[in-house]
Amino acid sequence: MSSRPSQITGGCLCGSLRYTLTFPPSTPWPPKSATCQCTMCRKWTGTLLPSFLTLPSKQITPWPLSSSSGQNTYTEYASSSKGLRGFCGTCGSSLIWRSKEEEEVDLYLGTVDEKWLVDEKEVAKAIATPNQFQFWCQHAVDGVTDMVKGGQKLLRDRGTEMG
Repeated sequence: MSSRPSQITGGCLCGSLRYTLTFPPSTPWPPKSATCQCTMCRKWTGTLLPSFLTLPSKQITPWPLSSSSGQNTYTEYASSSKGLRGFCGTCGSSLIWRSKEEEEVDLYLGTVDEKWLVDEKEVAKAIATPNQFQFWCQHAVDGVTDMVKGGQKLLRDRGTEMG
């Protein structure tokens, strides 16, 4: 396997929602990746340091997410006036965050198949190392979540770069 796959697969815990991410040669590799330590992302994912890929929705199949079994369990929750969070209505897996205005989708890395996060070490490192941003670093847990390397560290959101 080369370090740049043509596609990466993933889905929810119960398996009712599956997706394929495509990486044609015309798209950047590695894709944009980031972390967020805001309270909403932490509560949504149940982890101190949510990690995600930021991709154009056209690189996600199917989009919008849907079940191949005919029983669609994909649900979106309006977590703010600007954002929607997508999850599986059966198992509760947090899958995405997306803006109501933009075509890009933040897809949570924990939903990527184990093959890509464990077996394919080069791919795992490429997609799991933040290369874009680390959001909400003012909420970092000293000695725990402040040790991740990569990406531009922001106190809160864009426009709040750390000195």
